[in-house]
Amino acid sequence: MRFVAVIAVFCLITTLHAQDILGKQYLNELKRKQIEDGLNSIDNCITKISHELTKIKKDVQRLTCKEFKSCKEILDSQRNNTASGVYEISAGSNQVMNVYCQMSPVSGCSGGGWTMVMKIDGSQSTFRYSSSYWTNKTTFNDNDNGRNGGFDNREFKGSTYWKTSFNEICVAMKYGGQLRALSFSHPASSLHDLFADNNYRQTNVGRSQWKQLIQGSSLQRNCNREGFNVNLRPGHHARIRLGIAGNEQNDCKTPDSFMGLGGEGGTSYGISWCGSSLSLNTAGNLAQCTPDNGTKNLKAMGYILVR
Repeated sequence: MRFVAVIAVFCLITTLHAQDILGKQYLNELKRKQIEDGLNSIDNCITKISHELTKIKKDVQRLTCKEFKSCKEILDSQRNNTASGVYEISAGSNQVMNVYCQMSPVSGCSGGGWTMVMKIDGSQSTFRYSSSYWTNKTTFNDNDNGRNGGFDNREFKGSTYWKTSFNEICVAMKYGGQLRALSFSHPASSLHDLFADNNYRQTNVGRSQWKQLIQGSSLQRNCNREGFNVNLRPGHHARIRLGIAGNEQNDCKTPDSFMGLGGEGGTSYGISWCGSSLSLNTAGNLAQCTPDNGTKNLKAMGYILVR
């Protein structure tokens, strides 16, 4: 009987000791969990404070720093040590907009600080001559997907088309993996003001300069009318929003070739004379009817930048 009692007491002591150990482990686990929860709460607070400080910093910069009106101003302020990409510039009346700034030089367009305004795929009809995008104030793909790629293959028209004044224009074309460009002076309050009224405005870039945008390009030898809204016989022959048109006769009444952006021509937007029928080309080089380097329909990616 005494032996049983001893065993019972031993079991009781062992059970109490085990409960004591388990209790301590539970308390330790509880404390560890409380500590972890506390640390996570602190991390969340730090992250939130960091985000708030970033917002405050941006607000302070807008209130205290100069609002840049162009990519060129941003480039000059950074002493030419700025990467190409998306920047925020002032659009006037306390409005800002995101634009793609080409900060590094483009061959043919001296220096950097260019603002991308349009990107045109010559194989698409989006920006053909008769498209309302040339005369309206409507954007096309003016978002991160369309805007941020620089000289990529995505078509784009930004609000800079009617909101940005400039002194120079850079025209670039990408064909066969090669990017070539040219620039010229032509001050204006916006590109919209140059195109929207459909009035012809002359430029003096030169035939050879336009042709060098695409290696192996072709153009009829006569006419050589260049500039904005080159529309010599509406609805019948080749016309171009920005570039140069050529003809085989000594006049400009029936041009069958062009080099530039915003191209169109003939019925159904194709040209069907001189034994050939060429499909619509809205950016690049189209030429037939005895051009200087043979019949061509070279559809390129075209770009318009201003500075």
